[in-house]
Amino acid sequence: MTREFDMFRYYLAVGAFWLASGLNTPVLAAPPSETDRRALEQLAADNDAAWNAKDVATIASQYADAGSVRVSPQSPVIVGRQPVTGFFNEAFSRRRGTHRHITNLDHIELISPDMAFADAAVRVEREEPDGTWVLVRTFRSVTIAVREGLAWKLRAVRAIPL
Repeated sequence: MTREFDMFRYYLAVGAFWLASGLNTPVLAAPPSETDRRALEQLAADNDAAWNAKDVATIASQYADAGSVRVSPQSPVIVGRQPVTGFFNEAFSRRRGTHRHITNLDHIELISPDMAFADAAVRVEREEPDGTWVLVRTFRSVTIAVREGLAWKLRAVRAIPL
């Protein structure tokens, strides 16, 4: 097995332990309703669009107040809306040219009625002067989303580079 696959398995195990030990309700591990599935898919699509536009305000609003992001096993976990906002501001200020973020959700399941677990394949591509797109990086994303009011928000996003 590769180191990346081992890290992916590690994050899944840690996430499963965290979820199981942190919940006061039984774990459902059930498919989402059609309405929730569409809402979670829309959250992913809206996140891609905001990332593509370098729209930090929209990305920050997609995170729960205590939401967190980690973009590689070597990076720190960024926790809280303000630190997440700062992280994306800094990341986008370094980005040159036109890029696109493409998320393909592989699986979504409900852990509780108001918590979902999703894993996805993600590509980042850069537009070349001739209009073609070249692959910059790929990664696996494992995400926990929580329902806040009527909206789904990102609670924990972990990106594992491949």
